[in-house]
Amino acid sequence: MSDTPTPEFLREVLSKQMQAQNPNSIAPEAKELVDEIIEAHYPLDLIESCDLLERASAAGNLDVVKALCSYVDFFVYRSFALVLALRSGHSDVARWLIEHEGVDLLAPIQRPEQMSVMLPPDTTFTRSALTKSSTYLFLNPLDPTPSTYIFRPYTGFEQLMDRPYSCEFSMQKAAKSTHEIVEAGLVDDIVFIDLFRAYLVCAARKYRDRRSEKDMADGRICLTEAEFMLNLHRDMNGASGYGDERLYDILGSLIVPRCAPEIYEFIARIAPDVLLERLYELEWLQDEIDLIAPLVSILEPSDNSDHNAALLIMLAKNNCLEEIKILESWDRAFDDAAFEQALGCASDLEYVEMATYLLSRKTKQHKADTSDDANVEDDLLGLLLL
Repeated sequence: MSDTPTPEFLREVLSKQMQAQNPNSIAPEAKELVDEIIEAHYPLDLIESCDLLERASAAGNLDVVKALCSYVDFFVYRSFALVLALRSGHSDVARWLIEHEGVDLLAPIQRPEQMSVMLPPDTTFTRSALTKSSTYLFLNPLDPTPSTYIFRPYTGFEQLMDRPYSCEFSMQKAAKSTHEIVEAGLVDDIVFIDLFRAYLVCAARKYRDRRSEKDMADGRICLTEAEFMLNLHRDMNGASGYGDERLYDILGSLIVPRCAPEIYEFIARIAPDVLLERLYELEWLQDEIDLIAPLVSILEPSDNSDHNAALLIMLAKNNCLEEIKILESWDRAFDDAAFEQALGCASDLEYVEMATYLLSRKTKQHKADTSDDANVEDDLLGLLLL
């Protein structure tokens, strides 16, 4: 029997590295194996080459990743290798794949111009995830994409062939490696937005299920990273690679029935305009007083007076006097029509104290507006007399 090492043996070596959780534990052996295996078995099968690249990325063995990429001219799909590098917390592998190999997290399948055999379905490689080639990207925030797979534990079905493999999953490590490539500006706008979406979707599911304290802790990590990304987008002021206005569309699309209160609180704090706009647009949300009332103290007024009015009227309908008092500093954010409608609701429902308070607020606001108009007229007269 030949003593030439086989691809199966390399897969076994990489599995041992994953179990040891130490990328350098068997690195020299694995690096030498690649040279011998490629020499004996070149060219590798299209599926086999992808499987080895993914295993090496999951193990964090950068030497093997580099060797494979130097030998293999064509990978049908490399995005899932990047997913596994990020999932396992190997930011060095992820950076190298992006910077030196141009790997795009949301890239579609690549097809060789000439194939001697038929390729299996695309979903074999992509694990059914949507890619940039999909016209449905961002339409449903809950749709799976390669980004969402970064923040999921290993299932034991990652292998494209031969034996399964897995690494211990840590949300903290996955978030840290993803944080590094995002902060370094190594992704484009679409990937940036999709990673932001993936964090929020993961957090929403963790808070919804509430199976353990670990789930809650993972949810907090996801929201922290999502906040970091939104602030980074704002700080970079439109620079390429840091997202665009679709980030706010993603936030708005997460406001759905039975969404966890932590997600509402997050949106109210980091993007109050988004919550107020959805409150104005969605009738069912206007009935969720138990969700909205606790958020009044952290909301800020929108530039759109109609959106602000939706909150005022909702609070008036539900006799939330203490919450409406919190909005005293918002007076300039409401027009007369908003006060009139809120006052009408309180009167119809016989909320006497609420109606009295709103009337006094409306009168005070009217006097302030009249005073401002008088001051403007005095200023104009003064200018004419000069």
